[in-house]
Amino acid sequence: MDDYQKLVEQALESVSEIMPWDLEEDIPDTGLILLDIREQDEFNRMHIPNSIHIPRGLLESACVWNYDDTVPMLAASRNQNIVLICRSGNRSVLAAQTLQQMGFENVRSLKLGIKGWNDNDFEMLDIKGNIVDIDQADEWLNRTVTDEKRQPNS
Repeated sequence: MDDYQKLVEQALESVSEIMPWDLEEDIPDTGLILLDIREQDEFNRMHIPNSIHIPRGLLESACVWNYDDTVPMLAASRNQNIVLICRSGNRSVLAAQTLQQMGFENVRSLKLGIKGWNDNDFEMLDIKGNIVDIDQADEWLNRTVTDEKRQPNS
């Protein structure tokens, strides 16, 4: 297990996860905030309807008052039900742990991330509001790691 996966495993000791099919049932909950923490290009390509986008790099300053990055809806939501979303469910676990450390009480991570959402054929939209083709999303979400990003052989 690499260091990144170790961090995720440690975070899972305190972070709850929700499966895509359970989240799909919970979405009508008016108090639910879907918080997508992926990068802008990932969000633009596909996201769960009605999710808000705050890239992981801005999360801490977005969820508190008095910063240029403050998102008032999030800063005022310390007791609301928040589900964090990323591509595969790892970054969102770490982000959920961060929010817990900052005093947010009802945060969960979407297990399997947007990939799991797509695998269950749930609707996603692009930045223009168009429905994303499930097969195209699957192709993009499951692309292989390029050789230059693989660990060299010793």
